Amino acid sequence: MSNKNGFLKDQAYLAIKDEIMNGKLAPGDFISENVLSEKLNMSRTPIRSALQRLEHDGIVRILPKQGIYICEISVKQINDVYEMRTSFETFAIRKLANRIEMSQIEELKEILKQQYEQLELKDPNLFIKFDTNFHLKLMEFIGNREMYNAFSSIEEKLTFYGKEIIKKNFERLKNSYEEHERILNELEKGNEAAAIREMETHLQNGRRVLLGD
Repeated sequence: MSNKNGFLKDQAYLAIKDEIMNGKLAPGDFISENVLSEKLNMSRTPIRSALQRLEHDGIVRILPKQGIYICEISVKQINDVYEMRTSFETFAIRKLANRIEMSQIEELKEILKQQYEQLELKDPNLFIKFDTNFHLKLMEFIGNREMYNAFSSIEEKLTFYGKEIIKKNFERLKNSYEEHERILNELEKGNEAAAIREMETHLQNGRRVLLGD
């Protein structure tokens, strides 16, 4: 019975998070347990457990007598995440610049190829998926499991932020792809300093769009 309850809680958690990540529930929205229960065809027990977990993740806030509030992204959250990303991803470039393997370069090129295809198809959701994959793959290649786990823990935030960037500036898709290309070109040539500069510029541009600078 406990296994079934655990499965339902996980299912509810993933279902609600999917509603948020796909924009069906937007930052600033309010929703109730009852509405979620009906929408997802689940009892309130797994829904409540899932919401508590999402509140711990900082994605929702449970407000007594008001409902469930979908959290808006704060300036501090944006700055904190991009500060972490800059630290981790420039470290990854330093580690990879002079020892990245050709097979790894090809993996990154394949991700960019798929990203470009989604750019042509004007599919922002899949574009963001491959955008995130590009950054995760760089972190994977350095072989530091602790850093990779820490970085991948914010993967959902990267996806969520990416969707918010596109809402504010659809043209950012093309710019992001071109910035990835420049990062990879410098990395392939072993130009550590130039690759780091390109990565820093890429991250700064994303942060600026989110902050409305």
